[in-house]
Amino acid sequence: MKTETVKLSQVQVNEANPRTITNEKFQKLVNSVLALPKMLELRPIVVDNMMVALGGNMRFRALTAISDLSEDELKSRLFSINDVKKKTEGEQQALLTHWLRWRDSPTAIIIKASELSDAEQREFIIKDNIGYGEWDTDSLTAQWDNEELVDWGIEFPDAENALNAQNGSGSGSEKQNSAPESSLFDRFIVPPFSILDTRKGYWQDRKKKWYDIIGDMGESRNDTLVTSLEIKYKDLYQRTREHRKELGISFKEYIDKYVSQEDLEKEQAKIVAQGVSILDPVMAEIVCRWFGQENGKAFDCFAGDSVFGFVAAYLGNDFTGVELREKQATLNNERVEGMNARYICDDGQNVAQHIEPESQDLLFSCPPYFDLEKYSDLPNDASNQGSYEDFIKILENAFTGAVSCLKENRFAAICVGDVRDKNTGFYYDFCGDIKRIFKQNGMRLYNEIILVEQTASTALRASRYMDSRKVAKTHQHLLVFFKGDPKKIKKEFPKIEYTEEDLSKTDSGETGSESETE
Repeated sequence: MKTETVKLSQVQVNEANPRTITNEKFQKLVNSVLALPKMLELRPIVVDNMMVALGGNMRFRALTAISDLSEDELKSRLFSINDVKKKTEGEQQALLTHWLRWRDSPTAIIIKASELSDAEQREFIIKDNIGYGEWDTDSLTAQWDNEELVDWGIEFPDAENALNAQNGSGSGSEKQNSAPESSLFDRFIVPPFSILDTRKGYWQDRKKKWYDIIGDMGESRNDTLVTSLEIKYKDLYQRTREHRKELGISFKEYIDKYVSQEDLEKEQAKIVAQGVSILDPVMAEIVCRWFGQENGKAFDCFAGDSVFGFVAAYLGNDFTGVELREKQATLNNERVEGMNARYICDDGQNVAQHIEPESQDLLFSCPPYFDLEKYSDLPNDASNQGSYEDFIKILENAFTGAVSCLKENRFAAICVGDVRDKNTGFYYDFCGDIKRIFKQNGMRLYNEIILVEQTASTALRASRYMDSRKVAKTHQHLLVFFKGDPKKIKKEFPKIEYTEEDLSKTDSGETGSESETE
């Protein structure tokens, strides 16, 4: 069956269609069509031989409503839509031009169901309007913003409440993907279980707030994976291809003239999600609150970006970070200016030369993942080593010195993820080597926490990975070690108090079956 474009007036509404729609949802449909007219090419209106709509009846009604708008009404409505507001000025004008031209001669993209019998056409009308599936709300809210979902007309339990929760309004009932109101969330951010799901709506909301405060989107690290503007902003590059062709300008000129800083940051955030290892600030906050000391001293011998240092200082700690690259150390110091935080430009293997022995309350580090990202050409950069053995030796030297700077009865939290040998495809057992390094320095593994991460970009790679039967990794390990006598932890760290409400939320068994002994 082929699609064709006909005059809108040739299509007839199907008055016998039993599907109805509320005015509120109809207005959302109109806005959806206005913001994304290409959707009509992917979902043409299905008509019978008499041009009566069998499928897409509501889209036809939406097009009819748009055709009745005056030019001023069209402009006003178009520019009030949230999805349109997010576009560049050039994209907005192109969208307006499209609809003004369309309004002069309204058309519809159709496909004829001429091969169906009368009985089959009646059957099609009903089956085309049945929704068989249900939304995976965790996946939805992990990859899309709640406000967008509601704007687009998505319905799932408490969607409106989730949006109200983001906006600080609502009836006060428990919100979808919002943290339950309990002592665990009030005192410990999320329940202290062995699996932390960073895809949850409440985690993502908190993460966005931290990034707004910190302002670090990994500028000095982006170029480790991205070498050109076309790759760095590849989605924007594809979206603007036709407009740039009309304007006759390069992509760089287009960015300079038509793209706001806010839009660039959104595009840059996509690159972060696709592989540039910017530390998760919510994880940083959790490490400080769970394993640090109030108004204590925290440090990192592989400092990298400014996230942990900023979060630690923001929460009242004194922070010291050692960072090999001068540009990164300088940038970090600019971000934490005026805070109790400092970054020293030196090799992490020399950490004990800058910090007094047994003076620190918390060691946190997210070291390089061998050759997954190369941060510099410096010969002593751990990410720039010729062999995995040389890489591990640098980490062993650095963490040995770091442990000596840590007080007794204190924690070290190391965020790592196993890395494959690019030649063989086998894992190196990076996590096992980190455990070995700390054990030989007198610190035993006390907690192993799994961080489940966003999977939008990973899903795109999963099919290719399976050609060689590799599964796409969507988690990291937060390895927590303890130095000293674990019996003294209760005296040194605040007690986690569970309410009956907290316990009832775990009755489903999501915490696992492992038994704990005092």
